[in-house]
Amino acid sequence: MGEPKKAKLSERTADRLYEMIVDEGTYSMGSKLPNENELSEKLQVSRTTLREAISFLVAQGILEIRRGRGTFVAEELPSSGLDMTALADIRSRDRARDLFEMRLIFEPATVELACQRASDEELAMIEKKAKRVERIAAEDGDWPLADQEFHWAIIKASHNEYMRRLYPIINGAVNEIMQITGAGSRQRMMEMALRDNRTILEFLLQRDEAGARHAMSIHIRHLMNAMYN
Repeated sequence: MGEPKKAKLSERTADRLYEMIVDEGTYSMGSKLPNENELSEKLQVSRTTLREAISFLVAQGILEIRRGRGTFVAEELPSSGLDMTALADIRSRDRARDLFEMRLIFEPATVELACQRASDEELAMIEKKAKRVERIAAEDGDWPLADQEFHWAIIKASHNEYMRRLYPIINGAVNEIMQITGAGSRQRMMEMALRDNRTILEFLLQRDEAGARHAMSIHIRHLMNAMYN
């Protein structure tokens, strides 16, 4: 195999910001981050890169965006007991299959709980995230990151703390998988994600637990087929 793909600047920026929060204590839990101009200058990146990095950390549960107020560090960070680098050697097709099997156990149950427990406001946010995936995909943007935010919104709406804490591990592994996915498979995965997200969202908005669970299971099997065929 060739050398691993170098991390994108936005990913390196997210890593640096994570270090400033978790390792260096530059920004404490619950604190507000500096405004976009100030923070992009501090990190020496463009505002676009910074936004991508922040979106990634939002999906990981590290940051929260509060409408009209700004970006804040989460009040409680994902447990340090979960080793987010434990799957760093995921660049293996066998391990990729293990990941999808794990998602088949985890995510259908999560979306079922979201049907039961989500507030109307949380359902509206999930719908907003689904539309954002559509828009970014149409613009040829970073749709996998937007798709992670859609799934993270569902997980938050499940109101299960252990599921919230497990997601960063799964999400980190998904990022690794995307690095070994060819352009053709990636395109198929995008098309399936867009179609499947609409179905998942439809069942969620109806609070149809069985339908949402089934739709999520089908979605993950579609992704497995796209990657291995």
